[in-house]
Amino acid sequence: MLVPHVLQEPVVVLVEDDVQTRDGYAELLSRAGFRVISSDNAECALAQCIELVPDVVVTDIALPGRDGFGLAADLRCQVSTRGIPVVAMTAHWSPDVHQRAVEVGMTAILSKPCQPEHLIAELQRVLEQTRLPRLARSAAVAIDYARTRIAQAKSHP
Repeated sequence: MLVPHVLQEPVVVLVEDDVQTRDGYAELLSRAGFRVISSDNAECALAQCIELVPDVVVTDIALPGRDGFGLAADLRCQVSTRGIPVVAMTAHWSPDVHQRAVEVGMTAILSKPCQPEHLIAELQRVLEQTRLPRLARSAAVAIDYARTRIAQAKSHP
């Protein structure tokens, strides 16, 4: 029996290039009830997001190659990933960093090191705002599809 998506543990793509930091946050999020998919760079994270369409992305801004801003911008350009909330973390917070985060469509930005309870509270806040509406849209699409199939079946006995 399939468990409705809303009852499953939320899926988080965690993007952090520092192994110890990534492992620490992954452990923290797993213990808090999240299913964590880890990546050390934006390119791999984008591929994971396209394939899995997670509930939320948590990314460091300073990454090798494409940074967290670029990842957020790339996610906004893909139809399947456009609505995924992106929570950024940075050790270099400034008003300019905040402005750029807003421009690329990041949902929130947290200062590093981020206290575990702050990260979890922010993810819960973001998920409360975005997860159910996203599921409702998916259900509406499924209902429309089912109605179309039923109408087709009725017209072609």
